[in-house]
Amino acid sequence: MRFAALAFVLLLQAQPLPPPYPRDGTTKLFENDRVIVWDVSWLQQAYPVHRHLYDYTGVYYSNGDRVIVSEQGIRSRTSSVAWDTFFYRRGVTHSEEGASDEPLRGVFVEFKEPNALQVADTNASATAFPDAPGKKVRESERVVIWEFVPAPGPSPAPHHHARDAVVVAFSNMRPRVTFVNRGTLHTDDQTTGADRAYVFEIK
Repeated sequence: MRFAALAFVLLLQAQPLPPPYPRDGTTKLFENDRVIVWDVSWLQQAYPVHRHLYDYTGVYYSNGDRVIVSEQGIRSRTSSVAWDTFFYRRGVTHSEEGASDEPLRGVFVEFKEPNALQVADTNASATAFPDAPGKKVRESERVVIWEFVPAPGPSPAPHHHARDAVVVAFSNMRPRVTFVNRGTLHTDDQTTGADRAYVFEIK
């Protein structure tokens, strides 16, 4: 075990590390100049050592286990629960192995900019998002995450988005992604008929 940990550390020092995605079990759902959105599954296999190049956030949409191997070679079995959200700063370096019969699944949103760059777009004449019953489940210096269960349909009147937002709607455990630009005034966030939805407002 001590030799394996040493080999892991030497590997980190010997070569540039790849980004975490793409990899087996992962599909790109969306990309533009601000974000990359991935549908991630942790299959029962060992994944290469990698470094997260971007700040990232997301939500798990199934229960599952994985083994995380730290930069020091320490192995930690971790369980995640469906509908938990998260936010991490760039620079996380580790390897992973799927460790459950039914793989853990999640939607990950990577922020291409290293720091918060946008000022919120104010519009005093319109109702601000969110205008439907929802719950703020997390806020950090980079993102505000809203949860809607069930997902809302079209609004009776337009609402205004002060920030760029990634909308992830889940129907029968399948994610669908929509990007909403800062300053958008509309009645529909493309979540009609979904079981639940998460909106990631980007700071």
